[in-house]
Formats: sequence, C-alpha cells, structure tokens
Amino acid sequence: MAFSTPSLNDFVRTAENGLASAFYGEGSVLRKGVLKVLARVFAGVAFMLVLLLRSMWRNLFLTSSDVEGLVNAGTDFSLPNKPESYARGKVIVKADSASTTIPQGTVLTTEDGVEFEAVSDTVLAGGSEGTPVSFLAVGSGESGNIPEGTVLEFRDGSPDGVDSEPVVGDGGFFGGMSYEVVVNGGVERWGETVENYRSRLLEYRRNQPCGGCVSDYKSWAERFAGVSRCIVNQNYPHAGGVRCVLCHFDDQLVGESVEVGEAVVQDVEDYVTSDERRPVTAAVTVVSCKDKELDFAICIEPNNNNVRASVRSALKNVLRSYSPGDTVRTEALSVKLLESSNAEKLAVFAISGGQYAVLDMDDAEMPIIGEIDWRDYNA
Repeated sequence: MAFSTPSLNDFVRTAENGLASAFYGEGSVLRKGVLKVLARVFAGVAFMLVLLLRSMWRNLFLTSSDVEGLVNAGTDFSLPNKPESYARGKVIVKADSASTTIPQGTVLTTEDGVEFEAVSDTVLAGGSEGTPVSFLAVGSGESGNIPEGTVLEFRDGSPDGVDSEPVVGDGGFFGGMSYEVVVNGGVERWGETVENYRSRLLEYRRNQPCGGCVSDYKSWAERFAGVSRCIVNQNYPHAGGVRCVLCHFDDQLVGESVEVGEAVVQDVEDYVTSDERRPVTAAVTVVSCKDKELDFAICIEPNNNNVRASVRSALKNVLRSYSPGDTVRTEALSVKLLESSNAEKLAVFAISGGQYAVLDMDDAEMPIIGEIDWRDYNA
C-alpha cells in the first residue's frame, strides 16, 4: 500500500494529542502552553527524520532519484555524466604560397563573436583549394556549432600571405553541448540533460556488461557528448564484424541533420576499439549515420498551425526510432503519428512520392524531415 509523507502540522497534532492524553486532567502536571511547545519540538525532530528517510527511499531507485542520487549511482557504475563539450571542426585556410604556418592558438571569430582556437601548428599547402586546419571552440556549448561555409575572420589579424576570410569546411563545427545542472547546491555544466543521464543509467542497470553484446557497444558510444544513439549492426559487413552507427539528436540545433561530426566519431572509435574493451575477435568500425531527407504528404484534421506543429514534432521523434536497413511505410507512420500528436484524423499520403522509403544499410542512412505537403483530411 502507498505511503504518503505526513506534513509538519500532522506531526504537531499527533504530538499534541499524545501529550494531552498523558498530562491533561484534574491534576495536570504541565500547562497547556508548555505542552504545545513540546509538541512542536518533538514534531520537528520526527518530521526531519521522515524527510531524511523519504529522500533515502527515493534515491534507492533511479526512476525517482534526485540529481545527487544519480551522480552517486554513476560513481558506483563508473558511468559519470557527460562533461560539457566544445565544438570542433575544420577551417579551410588559403595561402599565397606553401610553407606559411598557422600557429597553435591562432583565434578565429564569427560575426557574433564566437571564438575558435587552432589546435596545433599547421603548415599550409598553398593553392586555390586551401588547407584544412583543425580548430576548437574557445567556449563550450551550442554557440560553437556552426554550419559549413560560414566565413570567419582572424581576431588578431591574418598572417602575411594568408586569406583574411577562411571558411568552415565540410561538416561544419560540431559537438558543443552545455547544460546547467544544480548538484549539491552548486551549478555544474553537463554535456547532457539530467533525464538523458537517468536514461543511460537505467539502460546500464537493465543491461549489465556481457563481454561485447549490443548493449555494451551502446553504452560505450553513448557516453560521449554529441552521441544520442548508437545503432549496433552485428556481423556486419562480414562474420565477426561489428558496426556502430552514431546519431545525434538535438532540438536546440538549427536544421534536421542527425549526423555526427568526424572528431566525435574518431573519439568514439578510439574508445570502443581500445584493447581494454573490444572483444579480441571482433572487427569494429564506427561511423556516423547519413541523413536521408524524405518529403511527406500528410492529410490532417483540423489543418491548422497548432496541429501541424504537433505532427511535425511527433514525426521527428518517430523518424529517430528507425535504423539503417529499415523501410519507412505510410501505413505504419500514420498510426504512430496519430497516437503521438493532437490531430483528430491523420493519414500519411506519400513518402517522397511513393508509399514507402528504404533506408540504405551500407550508407547507414537515417531519415530526416524534408518538405511537408499539408493537406485537409477530407480533401
């Protein structure tokens, strides 16, 4: 049977009634006012003990644990929260001639003042195509996630013979994550939300390490900021092979892409394939998923902006549940969207002009939203 925590006033009344029955009467030993004071003292002590017991009880279970309890559980499992992370990427720098060097610590900025620092000394090759140079955001968080093609400028002036407007290379800057979390009264910066951390701990508890099973690879990969989901393909592309397909879901980012940056992929690959973890007989590869843009024709009732927003949000979440090699079908999608949106009636009429779309296994395709043609349900 469920137990509800009594309030402080409940404890006070219980103590008063107990003291009154013991000391009131014709030959009362204590005054009524004194008994009320004693009742509040006893009730306060009992109430604090009950609150402590309630906190201990809640923290026994990951589903109800507070942040401090999650951190303690993560320490026991050697599964800490993801630290805040800094966006990384390549910048294409052009020079008039070869041998020009971009020193480590060189700072580039965006128009909004976001700064990026060169990771190491890089000698430019010259030529019209330029040289890719690795840069790291100076500050953590999503502000450093900028798309490819963004024009940057040197904060302290460009070196002699170097183009003053370098451009962000393929894939853009990726991987910056930062969330404020209050732990033991202090503010910490995490690379994931509290609920995401809770989900990872629950996944670990429900799927204990088994020497290289699917859940092991998922746990190894999803501990990195910038990795929301790891899809494990067993015996792929050959017997004894394992492929980890990484996806990144972040509603704070502009655009629909779920691809993971090269730097994060390399970090995950180094971690997963280390001799301390990888089973000795497994040939492991780690890749990012590849966006496959799908266009949709969706009939809804009522056909208004509120319902459209609800259906679009539901569609984004449903598409994230697919994996490379799956087939996205109109019938199944219609049922899922109707269940998870506020549309009264809904039918997916077409997917990219057909009744289904196949996600290529070899290319590790994941579906993302392209154009949506909204239609009246009864039209």
